[in-house]
Amino acid sequence: MMTVGLEERDVYEDLDPHDTYFFKIGGHGLVCFHGRNYSIKKRLSAEQTSTMISDTSFYRISTNCYVNLFKISEIRDNMLLFRDEIHGIKTITVPRRNLEQIRRLLPHNRDAQIDQIHRVG
Repeated sequence: MMTVGLEERDVYEDLDPHDTYFFKIGGHGLVCFHGRNYSIKKRLSAEQTSTMISDTSFYRISTNCYVNLFKISEIRDNMLLFRDEIHGIKTITVPRRNLEQIRRLLPHNRDAQIDQIHRVG
C-alpha cells in the first residue's frame, strides 16, 4: 500500500513528458498530460512548451494535441491505443489523414508488430 502512494506522488511531482501517452495544450501555458492512470494539468513556460512540441518523440494530431510515438501500442481504425498491463488500454481518436504519417514515424520495432496485428485482426 505504501509503495502505491509513493509511485503516485512521484508521477505528480516528477512528471516526465516522455512517460505520458499524449498531451493537450490549453490557454495561458496550461498543459494536460495523459498517462497510464492519470491526467495531470501543469502550467509551463512558453519555452518549455516549445521544447516539448519540437521533440521528435511527439507528433501533432490536432491543433493542440500531441501523441508520444514511443507509447503507441496499436493502431485500430482511426484510434491509437496505449496499452499498459496493469491499467489497461487508453485510446485517442486520430484524424485519418494523420494515420499514415504516424505509421511511418513509429519506431521500427513497433511498426512490424502493428502491421501484423492488422493482418490478423
